[in-house]
Amino acid sequence: MIGEIVSKLISYATELIGSDRGCEVELKGIRQSLIMIRAVLTDAERRQVRDESVKLWLQMLEDVAYEVDDGLDEFAYENLRLKIEVGNQRKRKVRDFCSTSNPGLFRFSMADKIKAIQESLVRVEDLANKYGFAKLLLVESVDTNNEIIPNRETNSFLNHSEVIGRQNDVLEIVNLLTSTTNQQLSVLPIVGMAGLGKTTFAKLVYNHELVKKHFDKTIWVCVSDNFNEKRILREILESLTNKSSQLQSENAILQNLQKELQGKRYLLILDDVWNEDHMIWDKLIGCLLGINSNIGNNIIVTTRSDNVAKIMKTIPSYHLEKLLEDECWSIIKKMVSSTPLTPDLETIGYDIAKKCGGVPLAAKVLGGTMARKNEKNEWLAIQSNEIWNFPGVSNKMLPILKLSFDHLQSPSLKKCFAYCSVFPKDYEIEKEELIQFWMAEGFLQPSQGSVVMEDIGNMYFDILLANSLFQDEKKDEFDNIINCKMHDLVHDLALSVSKSETLFLNKDFEGDISHIRYLFIESDGKIVPRIPSSKDDVRRMRTFVSNNVMLGNTLLNFNCLRVLKLYGDSIKELPSSISLLIHLRLLSVASFSIRALPKSITKLYNLQTLRIKGCPNVREPLEDLKQLINLRHIYIPFGFYEKLKDIGKLTCLQTLPDFMVGQDAGHRIEELGYLNQLRGKLNLLHLEHVRDKEEARTANLEEKAKIYKLGFYWFREEREGNHENDEELLEGLKPHRYLKSLTIYGFGGKKFPSWMLTSLDAWDGILLFGNLIEIKFRECRKCEVLPPLGLLPHLRVLTIVGMDGVRRIGTEFYSNYNNGSDGTMLFPALRKLYLGKMPNFVEWTDMMEPATTGLMVFPWLEELSIKGCSQLTSAPCHFSSLKKLHIRDMCSMTFENIISKLTTLTSLEVWKISELACLPEKLLQNNASLMSLMISGWADLESIVPHEDVWAFCTSLRSLKIEDCWKLQIQGVPSHLQRLKISGCVILPTGLQSCTSLTLLEIQNCRDLNSVPNLGHLHSLTQLTIWSCDNLISIPDLRGLHSLIELQICDCPKLTSLPEGLESLTRLKTLVIGKFCEELDDFPSLVSIEHLHSSLQHLSLKGWPKLKSIPANIQGLTALKSLKITEFDGMETLPEWLTKLSSLQTLRIRRCSKLKESCAIGGKERYKIAHIPNITIWDGIF
Repeated sequence: MIGEIVSKLISYATELIGSDRGCEVELKGIRQSLIMIRAVLTDAERRQVRDESVKLWLQMLEDVAYEVDDGLDEFAYENLRLKIEVGNQRKRKVRDFCSTSNPGLFRFSMADKIKAIQESLVRVEDLANKYGFAKLLLVESVDTNNEIIPNRETNSFLNHSEVIGRQNDVLEIVNLLTSTTNQQLSVLPIVGMAGLGKTTFAKLVYNHELVKKHFDKTIWVCVSDNFNEKRILREILESLTNKSSQLQSENAILQNLQKELQGKRYLLILDDVWNEDHMIWDKLIGCLLGINSNIGNNIIVTTRSDNVAKIMKTIPSYHLEKLLEDECWSIIKKMVSSTPLTPDLETIGYDIAKKCGGVPLAAKVLGGTMARKNEKNEWLAIQSNEIWNFPGVSNKMLPILKLSFDHLQSPSLKKCFAYCSVFPKDYEIEKEELIQFWMAEGFLQPSQGSVVMEDIGNMYFDILLANSLFQDEKKDEFDNIINCKMHDLVHDLALSVSKSETLFLNKDFEGDISHIRYLFIESDGKIVPRIPSSKDDVRRMRTFVSNNVMLGNTLLNFNCLRVLKLYGDSIKELPSSISLLIHLRLLSVASFSIRALPKSITKLYNLQTLRIKGCPNVREPLEDLKQLINLRHIYIPFGFYEKLKDIGKLTCLQTLPDFMVGQDAGHRIEELGYLNQLRGKLNLLHLEHVRDKEEARTANLEEKAKIYKLGFYWFREEREGNHENDEELLEGLKPHRYLKSLTIYGFGGKKFPSWMLTSLDAWDGILLFGNLIEIKFRECRKCEVLPPLGLLPHLRVLTIVGMDGVRRIGTEFYSNYNNGSDGTMLFPALRKLYLGKMPNFVEWTDMMEPATTGLMVFPWLEELSIKGCSQLTSAPCHFSSLKKLHIRDMCSMTFENIISKLTTLTSLEVWKISELACLPEKLLQNNASLMSLMISGWADLESIVPHEDVWAFCTSLRSLKIEDCWKLQIQGVPSHLQRLKISGCVILPTGLQSCTSLTLLEIQNCRDLNSVPNLGHLHSLTQLTIWSCDNLISIPDLRGLHSLIELQICDCPKLTSLPEGLESLTRLKTLVIGKFCEELDDFPSLVSIEHLHSSLQHLSLKGWPKLKSIPANIQGLTALKSLKITEFDGMETLPEWLTKLSSLQTLRIRRCSKLKESCAIGGKERYKIAHIPNITIWDGIF
């Protein structure tokens, strides 16, 4: 990795030589020294394995390389600063000689630094000469990994006593292998991270009785690093003959294999494959296809790499999942003792099993360690430490895990992986931010061509993910990966290869941190870690991430930082002297407490990424961002975009989420025309400020091929002018054809532009915008005709809302190309369709009527929502895959037509269907898979269906919500129901006591309800809510609700006491109570909740004017984390015992008029709550 750093510095120095004539001699000297050092690196890298002094030399070289990097970077910054600031000062008649803009002064101040750098390089060169390193003058990069790693050797023999779990997985694969197939040779990759048990899993399949019966021959080959087709073929032959083969000719090997496999069906296991060369794999497959023409042969490949799997698979890969915690504990327990363990050891052991993270290898290694330790204190030591800290664990686990690291080709990629150890375990790593971190650290250096750093970062991320070094990835609706995690064991691997350069802290640290380059420090809001922070301590620091820890002005000692991320509400401000962090490439700030940003941020001229997110109280935007000419990614509060001026000068910019179009110079849409590197998401707001089509074209959107999500927004009152210009304007905003998402909001034209009305490109006949996945039309009130969208092959989501001018959706909506010929599939990928707020929408043509047309329309539509289309009289009824249907405000005839042929519904939500007294009976009969039913605002509804036993058809129903149906009476509910919400109804359904599967029960706004039936048999209930029942006077005993986790009883003005049995709710974590009868002088007794001191974590109390205090019983709740006090208008002081609630992290005081001032900062009551990290006092509704 040092080789890449040195090579980068040589390029850096070369660039600077031509840009700064005053320091040309010194820079040439530095460059020459670096070239000489690079020439001997190859020999030094080889010798470090056996010579400790050479290893120390390399460490010294790395330190010097970073020192040179800082020095050269300071030169580059000065040149850039002069270019910007001197230009800004040209209007001044006199410039202060002593200002920092004086280049002569700067070179004078740099003289000592240059001399120190040169002396350091001379020392490094002298030592290199002393060691007599051999020179290799044309080294472009040097891989630091010279350790010889022996190939792993595996076999097919299985020790069944060691296997726990995987039975269902094995059976699934066996069934797949033994099922009939018409393929000559199928390849199934088994993919998973190191230690997950891929080889053992393959053995279980290989040795399965059904596999032995189905296949004539089973063959096992351990491939490992050496993927050589001749070696693999020879090993296949040796496996079949049980003899060692001395054949050297590939043809002879193939002839022998043909004899052995002629007319036979075989299963071949290729274990531990790393090859990603498609040509080598194709050559092996060609040989295997040539020697046996039988149908039904199979290959199983085990690999850590998704890239390997993609190359080799003919059927979808099987990703091996992690074991359950119980299964890891079973592995450990089996190795620890054959006799029962004590309850204490059982509890400790199970907790230790969690450290394995579902990896069986870790469980086996830990089990072996624990088997030699019989005392409770020894197990407790394992429980409280990282598994690497125990003898025998790291030397067994690390080599296996490290193979994945060693197979990473690029030293920069290895550096990127090691860098990930800066994040704490189980941290959700945001992909985009991680790549920007790597870029800021200089790990992503393009070698040639038009490839940019972000593309390299994306490639590196994908490689790490493909090699199972990242996991648990989450994707957005466009299949872009948003974030991921690292397995704990992989995190430990990253930490072990980071060479002690990385540190994560959540407590005080008194040790030496002068060697640390990457630091993540975190506070839980109570304990604020302290670290040494003098200039000497932090002089090597290049990344500093702080969660809720503010270092104040000592932050300026971190003067070599490339990455600075500060987040958490304990971050109060940024020092104005932050501009002195001249090397900074990334600045990320997120804090509710920050109210202003220093203007000096705009002097961070090296800044590539600026993230100001989660700072709602920052009102004044940063000015002069145009000076940050290296800026590539900008994320700022929405209101800041309006003040961005001359954004077109930031020609490196790639991320610009929003652009607010103005009418003044520097704010016009033409600014976007200069930003040719834009990618990702872009919203254009206030397009009413664009004059005409020609001005719109200056944005040059058609050339911005890396923007995948685009939004066009007009904001103006309906009465403001005519909107005919919008049609011409939108014509000029034609985007590139690779767009994935398009939103048009507030468009005032009657028809859409030609580029939306034409399906095929006139020049090449290719479908225009064929990559579109999502389209949204919102509030385009004058538009009368929808564009033809039915042929878009990837369109998954279509939203049409607020289009008052649309009266009908006809054949033109489906296609303008032959109107859809026989056999055509229209909307072939559409999954979600939303229609709403269309008051004049009358007719929706059904393209599948008559059925003889041969068309297929909406074949995969799963979710249909139609709301606010009260005039609709006709609609399609062919939705063969529909799972979710949401209908609101529709006439009964149209509703009945839409549902007439549905058979696949799992969710139905219905609001306000006119002239219908019940649901059509066939709706429930034909949709046996219905799991969720919601009926709301249906004034005429008297029964759900006319059938006496309404629930006989609903065998799959799990969730039922009824609201504001005043005439409805429900006789009984399904006993298998899990969620029931009743709101705005006269009476509750009968038979609640029989719903023993119920986990959630909500009763709200039932104003005539005076009592709740006995709930004692609802043993599965975890959440009970009773809100706004004006006449409720009693709630039954709750002591039978042993599973209850959350209880809410609020705004029931006739209640005078809490229900009995609260003390038995030992799993209760959240309690929300009040307000009750306002005639009460005191809050109802909470004596019973004292028994919940170890479980209750969140408590919310709502009072009334008479109350002067909160219940004293609260002081015993030692586990309480959050407390909310609302509407205690008569309360003037807080109780002294609040200081005893040591676990309390959040206090919210809302609409308590007499406490507002006294509890504010500096108020007389503040000392009682000063120990609580997060305090909010406000008068709002929510």
